Amino acid sequence: MKKKICIITGGLLNVHESSAWNAIRKQISQLSQGNHRWLELKIKLLSAEPILLSRMTKKSEKVKEYFLSSGNENLPELTEVVLADELSKLNVPFEILTYDDLFSHTKKADFILSSCDVVFASSTLLHDLSEAMPLLTRIKKHNVKIVLGGALTGSLYKCWPGDPMVDILAIGYGEFLVPHLVDWMYNGYEQLTSPPQGKLLKNDHTIFLFSGSPLDRNLDNLPTPDWRVAEKYHNKSFTEIYYESVRGCPYRCSFCNYPYLFDDNKFRVKSAEKMADDWQYYSDHGVKSIICLDSLFTMPKKRLIKFCELLIEKNINIKWACYARADDLLEDDVVALMKKAGVNHLQIGLESGNQELLDAMNKQCTVDKNLIAIQMCRKHNITSLVSLIVGFPGETAETIRETYEFMKKAKPDFHFLATFSVRVEDVPVLNVENRQKFGLHTMKNPFTFAPYWKHNTMSCSEVGGHVRYLNEQLCNEKISLDGSVFYTNISHYVPSYREDLLEFQFRAMNEHKMFRPLFDLAHHFIDKKLKKDVMNWEKDLN
Repeated sequence: MKKKICIITGGLLNVHESSAWNAIRKQISQLSQGNHRWLELKIKLLSAEPILLSRMTKKSEKVKEYFLSSGNENLPELTEVVLADELSKLNVPFEILTYDDLFSHTKKADFILSSCDVVFASSTLLHDLSEAMPLLTRIKKHNVKIVLGGALTGSLYKCWPGDPMVDILAIGYGEFLVPHLVDWMYNGYEQLTSPPQGKLLKNDHTIFLFSGSPLDRNLDNLPTPDWRVAEKYHNKSFTEIYYESVRGCPYRCSFCNYPYLFDDNKFRVKSAEKMADDWQYYSDHGVKSIICLDSLFTMPKKRLIKFCELLIEKNINIKWACYARADDLLEDDVVALMKKAGVNHLQIGLESGNQELLDAMNKQCTVDKNLIAIQMCRKHNITSLVSLIVGFPGETAETIRETYEFMKKAKPDFHFLATFSVRVEDVPVLNVENRQKFGLHTMKNPFTFAPYWKHNTMSCSEVGGHVRYLNEQLCNEKISLDGSVFYTNISHYVPSYREDLLEFQFRAMNEHKMFRPLFDLAHHFIDKKLKKDVMNWEKDLN
């Protein structure tokens, strides 16, 4: 019988959990993997609180209309599409699952896994080993070979010796690795080779397989993912898809690991012509909307302008969204061109309303430019979603107040609040010089996405309170919409929804007099445990 591969993608938890019981089961399985998890639990509670409160709040007809609009919750990950397409080209039979299926559709998952020989397990939406290991345990009971790939592996191989459950840790470009993994499967797992520019490292349990990097900075030779393969498997059409045109990033923000993903530190891009051809192909096959997953879509500027001109010239009628730097959105004619070419919403990393913090982050941008970028989006009727980091070294209650004042002035459409993280060890802020500069101490713990930290101006034991308070201010004063609640349907957001959604968000925060005290108690309990655990860790530091 011909060998078969199962592709598994997704995350441990998601906003579309099929049941509270399954979410609890997943959380219990994860918590059993390690200690010092209180900061992670605090962050999860901060995320869950507005989502649960909004689900309990009565919706007006306008709000119902927004939430009923077709979101992207059933859209396959781009990783799934790429792997399925590559296996299809090699005529390798495959099946597809999500990690959620392991809990929500166990009979289906067991049946599929029992029919497969190898599992390609994606770590792209997994935060750490504590999420990966319980999932891999469920998979391995079917006596399959496991290949773990995806974004997490690029940092994992530097601090993890491997595990008997993981046969191969695949690091780098999946497009380069799939043919070698298929050959390994068909030769009875006896011989594994790396791509010419890659390498193999073997230890007692796991083989580390590196793809190596492309020979030049042009990504035009990467295959265009064929979404028809996924459509055939799922027996449905996708009018909205994900797309990727760059890898890496030309900037070196102190907190960010995007420049180092794929075990590669160079910024590589597809040409405007290649992108336009891809989008023409997708448009011809019924795609109406594209979400660009690039770390930075608006660079290089010449490429952006040429690409927009080609979309207009070819009359490619696709709505699209992308990540952008604020200083790429300062010129009126460029933003107007993007709008004319179909851009629907932009995600912008503002990070802070304090200039000293932006400088410490090496953002190479200013508070004033951030404000202009939001104003440009509003002028050209482009939805703006901004991200903020709370707790970066140098953060104080005063700098958080400045961020609030900035948001009050800018009034973006949506916001995401992120807690400062030290999970990825090779980001610039964690180098020796910056550790000394900021008095930054961190706990090494690959079994949580939120290892403990402290620096000269703040500790992780207090950052959660600041995040909660800032989010409450933004919601109660109707400044912007919480992305954790509203993001799924953002492609269908128009300004006429804004006032109704802001009012709904306000009511969700203030109407539930019985439930809010329960959240207060939960926060108090976790804060107490976190503070005690951090104090014990700090004693060990001394």
